[in-house]
Amino acid sequence: MDVKTIIISIIASLLALSLCGFLYLRMIKREVPAPIGRLQAILPVILGGICVPISGASGIGLLHAFKIIGVTGDAMPAFPAAFYTAFFMAGGVEELFKFIAIIITMIVLKNKVSNVYEYILLGAAVGFGFTVVEDFTYGDSLIVLLIRTPLMFTHMSLNMIMGEFIGRAKYNKQNGEGRTALCWALGLVIPMALHTLYDAGTIFNFPVIKNDDFVTGGILGGAAVLTNIVLLIRVLVRAWKNAEKFSCLRTE
Repeated sequence: MDVKTIIISIIASLLALSLCGFLYLRMIKREVPAPIGRLQAILPVILGGICVPISGASGIGLLHAFKIIGVTGDAMPAFPAAFYTAFFMAGGVEELFKFIAIIITMIVLKNKVSNVYEYILLGAAVGFGFTVVEDFTYGDSLIVLLIRTPLMFTHMSLNMIMGEFIGRAKYNKQNGEGRTALCWALGLVIPMALHTLYDAGTIFNFPVIKNDDFVTGGILGGAAVLTNIVLLIRVLVRAWKNAEKFSCLRTE
């Protein structure tokens, strides 16, 4: 990495740290009756950051393994190839390891995560940590920096969804109501699907990149970006407005 690239990467990481960190702290303060402790706030952020290199290496390894047995995106039509690559390079592996990071935090903290809102915070923290490290890793040009900055809260939003479903699974089990297994499954599948759609329509938009098909690629990209923007606003506002309600849903 040259000096210019390093500087841009640092700026991208600091932007993520400032913007996502501000939002995360504001979310913590809204918990009722009292905010979470320091360890509970910081541990999932660290684990989220660790997920970046692990998921990146795993995605590359899985694609290479499938290539050895003859399954490769290069042999697929552009549209399915976009989703295939996006799933293994981003949506699938990244969300899986962030899901594992949440589970590890739950194990380490044992019964300290006590309500659904704290699980939403846990997901936000993992997404926050992941964003800071990812923006340092991939924010290596001004164009990438300009593209990524407005949608910087994507990981936080995705993992807030993940955290809420996990929290609801714990709440349902605690109170003997609802479908616990379904909530666990949706907590992983929905973020994976949304993340894969977004990357298939942006970074891995092969209809445009490979075929110069701006109609198909434009529709895919538009659907991905629009879904992402609506998701950002909806998830963040919903958690903000319902913090007290979620805090009352006890999981222990």
